Amino acid sequence: MKEYPDMHKSEKLFPAMGTIISLAAYGMGAEKVLNAAQSTVESLDRLLSHTRGDSEISRLNSASGGEWLRVQDDTAACLNEATRCAETTGGTFDPALGVLIDLWAAARKKKRIPAQYQIERALDSGGFRSIERGGAGRFRLANGAKLNLGGIGKGYAADQICALCRSESVSSALFSLGTSSITALGVKPDGSPWKVGLRAVDGGNGVCFGTVRISGRFLSTSGDYEDFDVIDGRRCHHILDTNTGYPADSGLRSVTIIADSGVVSEAYSTALFVMGLERALEFHRRAGGFEGIFVTSDRRVHCTPGAREVFEFSGPELGYRYEA
Repeated sequence: MKEYPDMHKSEKLFPAMGTIISLAAYGMGAEKVLNAAQSTVESLDRLLSHTRGDSEISRLNSASGGEWLRVQDDTAACLNEATRCAETTGGTFDPALGVLIDLWAAARKKKRIPAQYQIERALDSGGFRSIERGGAGRFRLANGAKLNLGGIGKGYAADQICALCRSESVSSALFSLGTSSITALGVKPDGSPWKVGLRAVDGGNGVCFGTVRISGRFLSTSGDYEDFDVIDGRRCHHILDTNTGYPADSGLRSVTIIADSGVVSEAYSTALFVMGLERALEFHRRAGGFEGIFVTSDRRVHCTPGAREVFEFSGPELGYRYEA
């Protein structure tokens, strides 16, 4: 990142939410904001993590007998946003697939595809409609469902960080919550938009098929090329199809969503990956409010109309074809 001597720059780098968080902001209040941002992310991690036994999500997952639990405001807000995104996408994004996710995680460790009856049982016990809200911050889970907010938690955190920045009049910042979730607050100190590279599938770190110019927006990418195993000749990745219970086989390799909300960008990148290209484009025409860049299994790149205005293609030598 280019330095601007007349602007005070502050940076933070720390582990949280199962990834590395990288924060950079400009302005006299930047250091204060980033200290507060780190505290906010770490607090959200303690609330929303499904792997921490003392988190509120773990408490909900462990509750039995239809017990109602009162949760903190951030947990309730994130669950409400997750449920809203699940409803909007028809369940292709689903925050209550913890049983199915855990089944596949264990199977991948053993290099063995789960039995069909196990998958069907996991599907029967999951689904966002199992999340029940009782008002006053009270929630419970039905049917033995388990929550996993890995597909939306970082987006919620990004929204909170941006709110902090705005409250302290910090208007130029770039945040990376892992390699696939980027937040661009405002523009660079020189007035130009931020540029984010889009990683080529199977291309290794630092190999990109294009870049996106963003200002004051959130960008999230979901793909099958980072977290996967090959079992019996089948590519078993972490994005699960809520209809079949298997890793999504939609004809897409990656989906990048650009939106005005971190929650929307992260949840929709997962949902539209599961939908596949045609359904995803139809969803965009119907729902709107975001832009998308899609890479198919044969390396064709498709953009929604708004994405074409900010996307710069650089993938011919990698075997990509841009079909604007």
